[in-house]
Amino acid sequence: MEEALDFLRVAMEVERSTKTELTTRAAWLAFMRFARRRFATAPTPDSDGLLFQYGTYAFTGRPMFTVDLTRQFDITDDDGEHDHYVQVHCELRYECEPALDALGSFNSWFFPRHQCGPR
Repeated sequence: MEEALDFLRVAMEVERSTKTELTTRAAWLAFMRFARRRFATAPTPDSDGLLFQYGTYAFTGRPMFTVDLTRQFDITDDDGEHDHYVQVHCELRYECEPALDALGSFNSWFFPRHQCGPR
């Protein structure tokens, strides 16, 4: 899973290029590059999933509009049974604005068809 985290970090740096801040579009493009990358995962339907979610939340005490891009991996034990999940995510936070608040909240999971090993 360290490989997955390193891959996302590099993708974010590539999108950032010479900018001091990563834009929303750049973060999205980097995450989509990361999402297309296959990693060695268990041969189960939910071993590698993508979650897109947004909404206004007060996780840090102050309400912020938050966009969260997450990739979740199912980690199995030596017998191939589920042990735990590892999530790698990119979270973008914005000051609350009426237009963002009007979007409400949303979440959607996607599990690509399993393909064993890196590609």
